[in-house]
Amino acid sequence: MKKFMVIILFFIILSNVNAEINVNWNFGNMGFGINYSSQEGDNIEITASIFNLIVEQNDINVWIEFNPIKYWHLFELQDEVETKNNGDKFSFINLNLYWNIPGRRNVVFWPFASMNYMYINTLTGFNINEFVFSSGLRFSYKLNGHLFSNKYRNNYQIVSTEIGYRNQMGENKFYFSVNIDIILALYSIGIGMGNNQITNNGVRTNGT
Repeated sequence: MKKFMVIILFFIILSNVNAEINVNWNFGNMGFGINYSSQEGDNIEITASIFNLIVEQNDINVWIEFNPIKYWHLFELQDEVETKNNGDKFSFINLNLYWNIPGRRNVVFWPFASMNYMYINTLTGFNINEFVFSSGLRFSYKLNGHLFSNKYRNNYQIVSTEIGYRNQMGENKFYFSVNIDIILALYSIGIGMGNNQITNNGVRTNGT
């Protein structure tokens, strides 16, 4: 909880800096991750976040990302993968803090810190003590563009990877994840299902 308050404090200080600040957003992302420790409690996670709001401080290249809802599905990491007990949940406070060292906008490599809190489990309900804190290094390939009109400037993180330390309710773990933009993920799933449908129906194309 103290780490979470540090992130909030940093956001307040940053908002008072006399510098250029941009606010962007995207539809969200889907991810796959592994949490590993030398003790029991290893797990695989599939996640999806909806509507990422991104505040960029361009002078010192600090970015703060917030999304209002994130879905988690956890699997036990063992010989036969199965859903972890109480492994379906949602978190409603999700903050990410990044520092882009190179200062580039499309390919970025940065230290990060993130906090996920206010979990609601699909079986047990709300748990005020549940939290996840992560920190380490993040690499992202980003596409800067516009959606619908110049009024809506999007900030798509096409693909990103994170590696570092994670604390899950007091348990220390090694953490690795891969995330892709949710629109790209859904498009890829649609293409895959379409190709499978064509194969099942025995339809051939001439490559045009």
